[in-house]
Amino acid sequence: MSQNAMSQDAPLDYVQAAPSRTRRARGLTTFNIVAVLILFAVLVVVYISNVVTVDSLMMEQIGLEREEQLLLQERETLRAEINMLSSYNRIQAIATEELGLVHANQQPYSLTVFGMVPSEAK
Repeated sequence: MSQNAMSQDAPLDYVQAAPSRTRRARGLTTFNIVAVLILFAVLVVVYISNVVTVDSLMMEQIGLEREEQLLLQERETLRAEINMLSSYNRIQAIATEELGLVHANQQPYSLTVFGMVPSEAK
């Protein structure tokens, strides 16, 4: 370009220099260090809280499993007691010894009252 072409564009009085762009260095500032430390502290607190919560839940689960085993054992004990108390031999011994009942010598028969059979009386 010639000097003539430059002078025609704009006078030098009106030409402004482009603003210089200065970049701030992204180094370790005090604010960045404090922000990272606070973030790290929050993460540590959340992690420790999570560990404590999981530990307490595991202890609760172990206690509930023990209680379940005790209840299952008690249920089996009660079933065995029910079977023992409702056995035919025990009921027969109580009926004959304590209540004085005896075995019938003949087959029971149905009684007809006023011409009605017991199945019709209902």
